[in-house]
Amino acid sequence: MGALLSSGKPHGARRAARLALCLAHLAALTAAACGCRKPADAGAAGPADDAGADAAPAALAATDGQAAPAEPSAPAWPPSDKPLLGVTAFVATVYKEPRDTSKKLGYLRVGSRVPRSAEPAGTAGCPGGWYAIEPHGYLCVGEDATLDLNDPILKAAGPGPNLRTALPYRYAFVRAVLPLYLRVPTAEEQRKSEFKLDEHLSWFEENKATVQRVILGANDVAIDARGVPLPGKQLGELGLGKNSLELGEGALLGGEGDGDPIPFWLEGGKRLIRNISDFKVPDYAVFADRARRFTGLSLIGSFATGPESLSRRFAITTDLRLAPATKIKPDTGSPWHGVELTDALTLPLAFVRARGARDVQIQGDKATPGKELPFRDIVPLTGRMRRIEGVKYYRTRDQRYVSQLDVGLAVAPSAWPQVAEKGEKWIEVSITHQTLVLWEGKRPIYATLVSTGQAGVADPKTTTATVRGVFRIRNKHITATMDSNESSSVGGRAETTADAPSASRGARPEKGGTSKERSPKKPGASAAAKPAAGEKVAPRKGDGEYGVTRRRGEGTYALRDVPYIQYFASGYALHTAYWHDVFGTPRSHGCINLSPIDAHRVFLWTDPPVPPGWHAINTGEELGEGTTIIVHE
Repeated sequence: MGALLSSGKPHGARRAARLALCLAHLAALTAAACGCRKPADAGAAGPADDAGADAAPAALAATDGQAAPAEPSAPAWPPSDKPLLGVTAFVATVYKEPRDTSKKLGYLRVGSRVPRSAEPAGTAGCPGGWYAIEPHGYLCVGEDATLDLNDPILKAAGPGPNLRTALPYRYAFVRAVLPLYLRVPTAEEQRKSEFKLDEHLSWFEENKATVQRVILGANDVAIDARGVPLPGKQLGELGLGKNSLELGEGALLGGEGDGDPIPFWLEGGKRLIRNISDFKVPDYAVFADRARRFTGLSLIGSFATGPESLSRRFAITTDLRLAPATKIKPDTGSPWHGVELTDALTLPLAFVRARGARDVQIQGDKATPGKELPFRDIVPLTGRMRRIEGVKYYRTRDQRYVSQLDVGLAVAPSAWPQVAEKGEKWIEVSITHQTLVLWEGKRPIYATLVSTGQAGVADPKTTTATVRGVFRIRNKHITATMDSNESSSVGGRAETTADAPSASRGARPEKGGTSKERSPKKPGASAAAKPAAGEKVAPRKGDGEYGVTRRRGEGTYALRDVPYIQYFASGYALHTAYWHDVFGTPRSHGCINLSPIDAHRVFLWTDPPVPPGWHAINTGEELGEGTTIIVHE
């Protein structure tokens, strides 16, 4: 793990007196693999020297770890004793001052309610008035926000993301290209919009039990208020709560159950609220855009229809469009997670990264394979190491060895970085070992496996390798949309904003965000030709006109509402990867992929917290400096 990973004796740790972010305070918040293209390398460390032989002192020893206890429950949100403002656009930008040319502090999602000032601070560029909101900044009342808490859009949007669970929404993947309807379509409208629909529905009815089957996933792991998995709980053991195998299709697609009625805003085959998605169509439109195969959708509700709509179920997306349930498969994400470090289990330790790995017995200079090690098993180490025929073998606490070819290490640094000496929080990521450790000063509190850039420790400027160096978290998003190349419209620029994310690379930002920045293109990527200034181009099939699918191959499929994104450099972020389960193996386009449980845990722990009611923030003077992250070989 670079210069931070060679031998060192145990160090006394001054425990950072910081309590974890309270989930109850954020539970009612509303609503990239990422662009991950790279600035210049920021001081990557060199490889560590070998540890000593068996007779040598402990070489990889670390301080004991013990995570902070959970904070007492906070008051219910939103408060009932203050005037509130509600967000009616999909996203609404928060400005530092009452004008849209001032610094952007972050954004809120549709349905969010936050405390506001009694009177506006001004009306410049905002006829409805700029209202101060808690804890900082101003929102414009008008198209993006309202003082009328009975606005139907607020009610339609529901309570927003659930921060008490590892995945803040329910998720599904598109198995066949589908239209995203704006209102409940009739049978005729569905047959007109969906190719060979009757044939598809017949196939689905015959195969539903198989193709809609789920497995236990991220939300089936019992966690505490800090997002830490509870010891002694088996996967799926949730007490009074139902696990994914016990839920019906309705709940798996975002609803309360299988019998949820058609929402009030869709009754009578009409749409009683405006279209808030970033795909704009005439008011008479039946649907707005299509979702291509493999697109990941985030869902907040679902309902069944009657014979007039082919008795089909529809799922409601976070931007209040409808996806036919027969063409999406519910997904539960990976249940993999790291481990809380305590006095009994601390560094050094190893994660088994290779399937079929075996422990090793060493006699003299001969290494003999022993029993098979469970995949992703956590193996406590002594800190001693042997090298035989160029391969390092690490001594386990039960007097065995494990090969460097089979495991990823999490160990203490040989020299403490400045942030540790100050007793602050910091995150350490090793590209070679594919491990992440959370530190409070010199005390490790959590360790896990991650997936960094596919190119490993190659040059980040020209490959998909993850950038190395010392950084601070620049902005935090509860969720944002990325594309399949891990690109996002929220690129983590140093001195700008957590802009509202757009639906896919190359699309305009969603309402509330004004940045046109996109993550830089990957090597070899080419941009589509654009018409000359003033040139009128006739619409073509696939250009995104109403009722026509966007051009096949245009960009890539979207991964909607990727959870817990934390940018630390331009185009590089820590974030959940709900679409794979290969943590411990380099896989991304440069970002640091975490399992849903681990990303949730890290997001709640890092500074600054996202204020209640907000969806994303920029770190800095107003809301607090971001936690340090050190990425090395």
